[in-house]
Amino acid sequence: MALQESDAGYRELFEENPEAMWVCHRDTGRFLAVNEAALRLYGYRRSQFLELDLARLGPIEPPTGGKDQVVSCLQRSQDGAELQLQLTWHPVTFQGEPAHLVLARRIEPGPEGPDQAVLRRQVAEQLAQLEAAHRELEAFSYSVSHDLRAPLRHIDGFSRALLDDYGEALGSQGQEYLTRICLATGKMAQLIDAVLQLVRAGRSELEPREVDLSVKAQVISLELKHKEPERRVEFEIAEGVRAEADPKLVRQLLEILIGNAWKFSSKTPEARIRFGQKEENGERIYFVSDNGAGFDMAYAEKLFTVFHRLHRADEFEGSGVGLAIAQRIVTRHGGRIWAESAPGQGATLYFTLGCKSVDN
Repeated sequence: MALQESDAGYRELFEENPEAMWVCHRDTGRFLAVNEAALRLYGYRRSQFLELDLARLGPIEPPTGGKDQVVSCLQRSQDGAELQLQLTWHPVTFQGEPAHLVLARRIEPGPEGPDQAVLRRQVAEQLAQLEAAHRELEAFSYSVSHDLRAPLRHIDGFSRALLDDYGEALGSQGQEYLTRICLATGKMAQLIDAVLQLVRAGRSELEPREVDLSVKAQVISLELKHKEPERRVEFEIAEGVRAEADPKLVRQLLEILIGNAWKFSSKTPEARIRFGQKEENGERIYFVSDNGAGFDMAYAEKLFTVFHRLHRADEFEGSGVGLAIAQRIVTRHGGRIWAESAPGQGATLYFTLGCKSVDN
């Protein structure tokens, strides 16, 4: 069974279905979609639910094989309340990915037996493990932010001191080595900043409100022109493009996408960058396009992978984290992001925002 958001019956079958339903990736367990009935059942906002994984709802292993399966399990809602559910797993293809369409029905609680007591204990243990993992993540972020920066500063500082004080004695070869060390520490510091941005993009609290995306795009374009005034780039920014989104995160999203368009069109004599929106099947889609280097669509599935680059570092600078951050921001808003491109023919990045779009 193929379940596609573009299908005419998708909304009636899934979104507007009174039964609680969600879709998760068959291999990774990552949530791909959830309907309103499931959001009411579990008590999450759409963006929150799509950031979860199966373990956050309760101890459950997705079935293997290509057949339907029905299991009973104990899960938890957003406020910690226990949910005794019957889950019906049905294998589907969703957005071209192998997935499970899951129907969640609530079971009225009866007298608690030994199995329920064991399940209750397992849930409590799982929650304790998740809380411990969250604390470890906080500690790791702090360590990356503070503890790893100090040795980098020391390496860079002493290398520069050697260059200043003993450069002549070291000779040209020694100076080159120290210069490379300084460049490497600077690159490492940039990667640390990028990783921290990725973590923050997934943890910050969403505060959606009406945002004028056109104004933000105009400001970003002016900042880029001010930073590199020698470049001649034509911007085409549609007016009146608005959405309901978190202002800070959507600003970061546009900075990444427009910044990438600026970077990858740097070798194009008559560079052109466009920002706008279009409607398809009742869905509002935003886009940023350029006429720059482009890339081979055979590698498109790796585009949003952390540290994965489609161009050599000596061609275009970058951390390889930007589009991973962009995907996380879009996912947190309940949307999706994808690209269309060809080598030498530029690229277009499309994205949707699950929060309600704002009409002009």
